[in-house]
Amino acid sequence: MSRRALALRPLVARATAGIVWGSPRWAARVLFSFAHAEASSRLDLLAAARRTPSEARRALYLRHALDETRHAQLFALRSAELRGKRGLPPLGLVRPDSEALFEQLGELGFLAFVHRGERRGRQQFESYRAHFARRGDDRMRALFDAILTDERRHESYTGALLEELAGGARGARRALRRAALWEAWRRWRRAGRALAGVAYAGAMSALYLVLAPLALALRLRPAAGSRWLPPPGPSAGEL
Repeated sequence: MSRRALALRPLVARATAGIVWGSPRWAARVLFSFAHAEASSRLDLLAAARRTPSEARRALYLRHALDETRHAQLFALRSAELRGKRGLPPLGLVRPDSEALFEQLGELGFLAFVHRGERRGRQQFESYRAHFARRGDDRMRALFDAILTDERRHESYTGALLEELAGGARGARRALRRAALWEAWRRWRRAGRALAGVAYAGAMSALYLVLAPLALALRLRPAAGSRWLPPPGPSAGEL
């Protein structure tokens, strides 16, 4: 991601905060999506802790995973509270998933990916924290304050490890560019799958609409056609 895009992200988050958090029901869904993302990140970090050859990095990944567990719980609980105030049940259990990022990208690529994600998350959450501070919503501001403390630490340690594994700042920048390209390719692939699904559903619906009259005509044909058949002739025994 370019520096210009990074600079625009807080502005976009600030401009859309009123829409994102305008409805308690919608806000609950957004918080639940954050819980899912944090829980999924936990799975990838636990996998990284199992596979890294470094004891020091393993400890950092495990601490990060514990933080993500706590963040997921905080977001899920606040989501349930917002829905409970409106007499609605919680959205359900958080069911995380993993993309096996460490296996796909290797440790250097994994760290670059995580560092970019932590930087984006920190910028986005800072904008939301400022939004709730302006509104005087101390409960939500405190929630993001607590999580931002960890996000800043995650951004810092992943950046330091990235430079260490890449052999310096220049190597780290190359790894970040490769991670950006990989993320763009992943988004394109996901969009393609979603578009293919929509196209398939549309094509099948159109096919059913076209074939339905034909199927109905075939079903009715014997009954309607029997009135036009000539009377049967004499059998062979009657001749």
